[in-house]
Amino acid sequence: MAVRLSCMLFLLEEAKRRDNVEKRRQAHVIRNMDLITTDTEFIKVFRLTEELIKQLEEDISPFLAKTKRKGGICNRTKILCTLAFLASGSYQKILCENARTYISQASASRAIRTVVNAINHPAIINKYIRFPQNTNERQILKEKFYEKFKMPGTIGCVDGTLVSMVRPKEHEERYYCRKGYHARNAVIINDPDLNIMHVDVTFGGATHDSFIFNNSVIKTHLEQLNNTGETVYLLGDSGFALRPYMMVPCSNPGPGSKEEYYNDLHATARNTAERTIGILKGRFRCLLVHRVLHYDPEMVGKIIKACCVLHNICNQARVPPVELPTHLQRQEASVIRLLQQGSQNSISDLDSGHLVRGHLIDRLWRGQNS
Repeated sequence: MAVRLSCMLFLLEEAKRRDNVEKRRQAHVIRNMDLITTDTEFIKVFRLTEELIKQLEEDISPFLAKTKRKGGICNRTKILCTLAFLASGSYQKILCENARTYISQASASRAIRTVVNAINHPAIINKYIRFPQNTNERQILKEKFYEKFKMPGTIGCVDGTLVSMVRPKEHEERYYCRKGYHARNAVIINDPDLNIMHVDVTFGGATHDSFIFNNSVIKTHLEQLNNTGETVYLLGDSGFALRPYMMVPCSNPGPGSKEEYYNDLHATARNTAERTIGILKGRFRCLLVHRVLHYDPEMVGKIIKACCVLHNICNQARVPPVELPTHLQRQEASVIRLLQQGSQNSISDLDSGHLVRGHLIDRLWRGQNS
């Protein structure tokens, strides 16, 4: 009797083992089926073309652990799973609609974390997100901004955007924003071609854009350039403090005045910041308000930076943007409002900023009338 029972248990365990092997084999076959064949389909699901996905795999493979188990999830599948999640913000779309990934939610979660960490490797970040490093690079940006928007001396535009997340376990007050939810505040600097040159995800949603910028390495860098006599500006909205290197709109300009003319040019150029963020969130909808990220604050910051890297990869390859529908644009705009001013303005810096802006306004006005 005991021998018979042991034999039955052995046969059941062997049957279960073979069944699991067959399931893994079938999953491997399904994941490697060529169900998506055109770049249009790849962009729709993953936001990148097939060629760009291959390029991304080459870039980050050195930072991904090798698959240990035969028939396990390969790096390409992990990348596809991550791209599908970043594009939609939904595990359900990965698990139910996309046979190219065909993995469990637990495996998907591990794959996303692994790939996002790899994209956040300094070698990848520094390759795809670059602030101008020398005079020649800054001059190219100044010429582009002037050619497109008639704003001299400008190298970039700055704006912040909130990315919603679940309630963190620690320091909740740092992430609870005025709109009534928990978020990371990402401050982004873009060039005239809508590429992201810098992204700061250090602070939570309770922190104002201006405070984040004032505590960034970019501010220190621009101050140093300004002190050497180089004319270089960023364009920001009225939530930022006016400085010799930060041009903001004039308050209540008179009709037909030179200040109103400056504001019009400033608004047109600075619209690139809003458009950059709009395209970023249109491509990677995990960043939208209603797609609450169920990760800790550190991982949320990494997801934001990974999306910025992928955004630049798409932009530089001229992949068509996936625009947000109008109703989602309105929803996002309602949460990108000014938070409480988080920093105090120095009188001397403010006066200096007024002086520099006055010279810029006069220059633009003379150019219009010449």
